[in-house]
Amino acid sequence: MIFVTRSLAPRRLLSSPRAQWRPYSKGGPNMPKSAHAQWYADVVPAMIPIFLLGSAVYLGLQLTQVKLSHEKHMEEAMARVKVLEAEVELLHEKRMKMSQGQESLPQTSSDSLNDKQSRRWWW
Repeated sequence: MIFVTRSLAPRRLLSSPRAQWRPYSKGGPNMPKSAHAQWYADVVPAMIPIFLLGSAVYLGLQLTQVKLSHEKHMEEAMARVKVLEAEVELLHEKRMKMSQGQESLPQTSSDSLNDKQSRRWWW
């Protein structure tokens, strides 16, 4: 008997009004959709092309910004390389003249300017 009552207990729970499944749509295909379902059915499909277009525009602008930033950085780096190459060439000339027994060249204003720029570079 205990076995029978245990097997009937789940059936009683399923047949109670609380355990019944509630359908989300009442009726068949002739019944109108709820306001929320109608709104989602109208708006969400229309938003997909807008989302895709917006994403494409955003990614395109971001790619352009990264490319322009890289170009600016490369131009600044090339200018810095030219300054350093000129400084190396000047130091090389000074060393060659000193090795030949000539006096060292006096410091020019461009040398002091380069010295200030190199100090500022680290700060």
